[in-house]
Amino acid sequence: MGALWTSLGMQTVGTVLYAAALLALGRWPAIATSVLPWGIGLGLLGNLSLYFLYRSLAIGPIAVVSPVVASYTAVTVILVVVFLGEQLSALQTLAIVVTFAGVLLASTDIRQVVATLGRPLPGVRIALIATIGFGCWGALMAGATRTEEPLALVLVGRASAMVALLVIVAALRRRPPSDRSARAIGLLVAVGVFDTIANVLFVVGVQGGFAAIVATASGIYPVLPAVLAIVVLGERLALNQYAGIAVILGGLALLGLSASPGS
Repeated sequence: MGALWTSLGMQTVGTVLYAAALLALGRWPAIATSVLPWGIGLGLLGNLSLYFLYRSLAIGPIAVVSPVVASYTAVTVILVVVFLGEQLSALQTLAIVVTFAGVLLASTDIRQVVATLGRPLPGVRIALIATIGFGCWGALMAGATRTEEPLALVLVGRASAMVALLVIVAALRRRPPSDRSARAIGLLVAVGVFDTIANVLFVVGVQGGFAAIVATASGIYPVLPAVLAIVVLGERLALNQYAGIAVILGGLALLGLSASPGS
């Protein structure tokens, strides 16, 4: 599937199932007027960042692009500390630095990075744009939850992103993808569901006022595909990736200790 149709399908599935879940659970939020600019802006920023991510992965070496995009958590942490006034203890700062270092190690194969040294690296500049976009999205979402209903923010954000993608697909007259197999649709549904759940959990987490910690913890996603590659596909990772996973676990342990009472 093309990137636009994939994004549209993911957003549509996520929006519809999220709205249905809210109705079924009796948790439909009151959508105040003040939520609309936040939700629409976050939805558009998130989709634009995803587009640049997909584009960078399509034309650039994944070994370099992946850690660049994974570093968005550093952007979010800096922004919430500077603009939202979050204060980090020495232990929390150390935990964030350790976790971030682990993410960089786990998300790339250093052997491939060394092999690309001195060569033009298409996609890296686009990856940097995606990094800044995701980092700003996290900080803006943290700021929005200070005054707005989190569930409403997610609902408006996803709905606005879905509408924007519909307009773009229609304007560009992109044809539907030829691959409409049950496998392709199933993957699209799964991505939409997990992406929506991740959005909700992130919003609920940052609402508590610990956006720097939540953003850091959310950045460990490279560990999951690495573990699945080992367990399900029987792949062997580079030694630095195994080390990165170990460092991430150590960083998360420190985050847990730093978040405990009296730390």
